[in-house]
Formats: sequence, C-alpha cells, structure tokens
Amino acid sequence: MLIYVESHAFPHKSFIVVVESEDKVARIRAQLIHILFEFGREDHQFRLRYNGNFLRDAFPIREYSIEDNALIKMIPMSKQHESLIDLKSEASSNLNLDLGSGQTPNVTMALDQEIKCFKRRENLLRDFMTLQHIQFLAACLSLLTVYWYAIFWSLVLFITGIYLSPMYTRMGGYVGNNTHLKFKFCVGYGCAVVAAMGVSLYLSAIKWIDVAAHGCHGWMFVDGCSSINVFTAIFFCVQALFYLIFAVILTVLFFNFKVNVGDKIEKYLVQEREIELVMKAARSGKLKERRTAAYELATMAASCEENKFRIVAEGGLNVLQSMSMCGDESTQEYALEAIAELSTIPSIQDAFVTMGGVHCLTALLHSPNERVMQEAANILYVVVEESEENKPLIIADHGLEDLNHAAYNGTPYCQQTIASIFLELAFTPEIRKQLTARNSPAQALISLSRSENAETKRYALQTLELLAIESSDMICAQDELPGMLLELPLTSMDEKLYLFAGKILLYYTENKHTCEKLLDYDILKESLSLFVHTNDPVLQKVIAKIIFCMLESRELRERARDKKLDSVLRYIRDNAADREAWDMADQGLELLSGQDEHRLFQVSTLEKLNKMGSPKASFGSRTSLGSDVKPSGSDLIGSTADMKHRD
Repeated sequence: MLIYVESHAFPHKSFIVVVESEDKVARIRAQLIHILFEFGREDHQFRLRYNGNFLRDAFPIREYSIEDNALIKMIPMSKQHESLIDLKSEASSNLNLDLGSGQTPNVTMALDQEIKCFKRRENLLRDFMTLQHIQFLAACLSLLTVYWYAIFWSLVLFITGIYLSPMYTRMGGYVGNNTHLKFKFCVGYGCAVVAAMGVSLYLSAIKWIDVAAHGCHGWMFVDGCSSINVFTAIFFCVQALFYLIFAVILTVLFFNFKVNVGDKIEKYLVQEREIELVMKAARSGKLKERRTAAYELATMAASCEENKFRIVAEGGLNVLQSMSMCGDESTQEYALEAIAELSTIPSIQDAFVTMGGVHCLTALLHSPNERVMQEAANILYVVVEESEENKPLIIADHGLEDLNHAAYNGTPYCQQTIASIFLELAFTPEIRKQLTARNSPAQALISLSRSENAETKRYALQTLELLAIESSDMICAQDELPGMLLELPLTSMDEKLYLFAGKILLYYTENKHTCEKLLDYDILKESLSLFVHTNDPVLQKVIAKIIFCMLESRELRERARDKKLDSVLRYIRDNAADREAWDMADQGLELLSGQDEHRLFQVSTLEKLNKMGSPKASFGSRTSLGSDVKPSGSDLIGSTADMKHRD
C-alpha cells in the first residue's frame, strides 16, 4: 500500500513509500532515510505521527490502523534549526556543542550497505542491457559461420532479454511492466543462456576438432582448416564465454533482488541497543546522540517492564532527570516520555519522587515548549493520583505558582490535566486549607472554568465547590466568579456543569453584600431560568435556595421582585421534579408576594433555609448553608466525589 509522508522541514515535498500492512513502522522510517540520503539529509532526525499518535518502530503498521493512501506526518526530533541550537547551547557548559551524527552508527552502516547493494543492482542491470546489444551484434555475425541458423536462438534471447528484463535505478526504483517477474526472469533466462552456452560449446568443439584433425600445415586455411571453420570455432567459443557472463550476472541479480529498501536498516531500528551503550551516549554523547538516546530510552521503557527495571538499575532516573532539564527541548521531551513510562511502576515512581523529581517537573511547567509542559503535567497527575503522600510535594516551594502558570499558559489538553491535578489536591483537607489560604488558586481555577473543554470546566468547578465548602469567604472574594457562573448556561448545554455552578452560587449568596452583587447582574433571571429548565430536582432546590437567600432584607426582596425571580420559582413549582422542590418553590413565592413577611424577619437565615429542606442530604455539607459546624472528610466530598467517579 502507498503511504504519503509530509514534513514541515521539507515544505515543498511529499514523500511516498510502499509498504505492506504486516511491515513494521521501522520499514517506513528506513525508506524515508533512503529518500533523505538523496537530499544529503540522511542525518535528519525525525519521528512519525498518525492521528495524533507517535509511531513506535517495533510495532506493525496494522497496529495503528494505517490504511492505503494514509497521510503520515514526519515530525523533526528537533523543533529548531541545528544552527539555532548551536548558538543557544553556547551559554550552557553542560551541553556538548558538537551535534554529532543524526543516526546511530549501526543505522549509518546499514544505510551504506544498502546503498552499495542498490548501486550494484543498477550497474549490473545496465551491464546486462549492454551485453544484450552486443548479443544482437553476435546474432548478426552468426550468419557468417557454418551454423548460420544460430541467429534464430540468438535473436530470441536478445528480444526476450530486451523486453522482459526489469529496469531499476537507485533513485527511481523499479520501472516497467515486468518488474514483478524479476525472479522468474532470472531463473528462466538463466536456464536459457546456460542451454545456449552448452550449444555454443558443442558447435565450437565440433569445428575445433575439424581444425585440429587437419592440422593447418603451413597455415594454409583450406579444407578442414578453412577460414570459415576457424571463425566458427572461435565465434562460438567466445559466445559461450559471453553466455557464461550472462549466467553469472543473472545469479548475482537473483540474490540482489531479494534485498529490499530498509531490510538492513529496519533490523537496527527495531533491535534494542544495549542499555549500557544507550546510557553512555545519554551521559556524555554529543547533542544528537543524547537526543537519540533519550528517544531510545522512551521506546525501550514502553516495550516491556523488564526494560524499565534495567534502565533504573543503570542509573537511568538520574540521567533522564538531567536530560529533562537540559537546553535542548527535543531531548527534554523524549526524556519526559521515558520518565512517564517508568512512572507506571509504583516502586520506580517512589524512587523518582524521593530523588526530587516532583520539583523538577513543576519547574518544567514553565517551559516554552508545549509538549514538554504537557508531559510534565501528565507525570505530575500520575504522581498525585497514585499516592496521598506525594500531594504535599506538588505544592511545596513554588509548586502552586507553577501549577497556576500552566493553568493560564498551557494548551487545552494541558489545562485539562492541570485542572484534574487541582481536583486531586483539593480532596486532601490539609492541602485544601492551603489552597483556600491564597487567592491565586481560585483565580487559576476560574480561568480554567472558562475553557472550551467541558472536562476542564468540570474539574475546575468541582474543585471550586470543594474550596467553597472549606471557605465560603474565599469564594465570595472572587468578583469574577458569579459572572462566569451565570454565563455558563448561556455558553454550554452540559447539565452536569450547571449543578456545580448552582452549588457554588449558593455559597456566594451567604451574606447580604454578595447577594447585592449577584442581583446587579442583568442576566441573573435568564441564567437561573436556564438552570431550572433542566428539571434536575437537586438543581431546582439549589436555585430555590439561592433565591431564598436573596430575601434576607426588605431591600433585597424588592430587588428580587424587580428582577422577576418569582417567575423562576413559579416554573419550579409548576414543573417540580419532586415534592421537596415544589414545597421550596411555593414557600419562596409566598415570601416574594409579601405573605408571611412579619414571620420571615423573626427567624434566622439558617432556620429559613432549614425550613426549606435538609441541606446536608442534598449538598453534602452544612457549611454551604452558613453553619459554623465544619464537615467531616466523608461529608465534605459528598456529591462531588460521587459525580467524579460516576463520570
């Protein structure tokens, strides 16, 4: 099947390779190395990517569901021009300025062997065609011999050789309609020339016998030693030698045809180098060798668990951590990929954390390279998810500021990972207190909540809810938060997000000052209406309680009337999902209409809200209703944890 390959490094060229679905990815890479050789760029380091996935050399092409005429991207292993890397490296004393070879010595050697093999094939076929033209001349000369009819089989061999011989050039490959018959041609034509050689030797021998019997006394060319007999003997003797050369060339071609592009290179691309040699190149090699070593370590680590332990036994964690902090962004990226693969083993992950790897990863969240930042975030998520003990290390030193930076500057996928890290951290009470003690985490989470990615929004809003349970004052201090939450139903149709937004708004309405701010928004009624139109019983009760909190004073109640929030309560009552929601909406309408007003201001806010339903049963924490009683750890997680695992 045909595979098309494009690369930004060669913007005006599209490469075409021919492979089988059973071939390994290394076969594609090998053919591309040959093509790059013709451009004088055989040292160009690259990876292959299809549908967003980087392709591993040892994996069959079918594993990636690559079909005929598929388009694969050739991604340079270095994102910059080598000259720029060279200049950048001058300031770093620990980075070898000598770039070194682009391919490993084994691959370079295999490339040279294949090039020589293909040059030999091209030369042999050219010589074969030259001999064919000589054979045509010989066929004509056979008319001057005693056995003039030899012209018939000579012309048959000539015509067959001309039209059935495969044509090949090293740069263009095979051409012609009979390429698929190359092995049959070698065997069939070889047998024919061997038979012709036997006939020629026989005819030559007959005439040599006649010449020898005559003796040619006095060099008189008469009778048995006539000039035509001598010419015939010499002609068929030379022709037999000529056919022998044909047979030798066809034999060499037969074995040469068995070598395809990439046969030798693929072996070295797929086979794993000795880890000791890779580690040696990683420690003290030239820039390109270090980059290749990092890539090979990532590939080795991904292949099997045994290799992971072997890499660690050779001191690979220290080397990879060092490479992840080097000046070459490509080396950083591959080193982080290797660390990510190694971190899937709990014992290796613990060793990495012990040696200070978490601090290294949080520092890399400031990398200008998007993939480096993403890989660092991925590893941090694995570290924080696997062990509670690792969580404090994430926010130690300047880790929290590093997470905030990635939340603002990461790619959408990186932001999703950062949001999930924040959520994991927020489930730990001690860390949750640290998050609420600062304003920057809430600001970062609000920024993440504006993401277009629904998962990022969900993680960020879940985290904000947990922080609100811990400290509603921190939530009330976020002036941008209510506007973002009220805009949510106008920009998203995800009803799961509505529930989180409604709960957070409930915390925001705990005091008169924040209620006044909320009533200042023109979209308040429209947003609350969209919330309750989901007909979710929990969300209906949340919105009813939000409106109920706005009835704290006569002034707020008048403003609620002006906003026509009674229509929201009326919808809840008319479309209540359960009895409790109906009761809450009905009582709210009575209060907005002025009924029971005297009794309204004789009870506390807590009593009013408790009258409208059991908050703990609905929302997992009494803190959300202004209680001074702090929740336990199990109460705190409540519906948020359930929602997380359910999704």
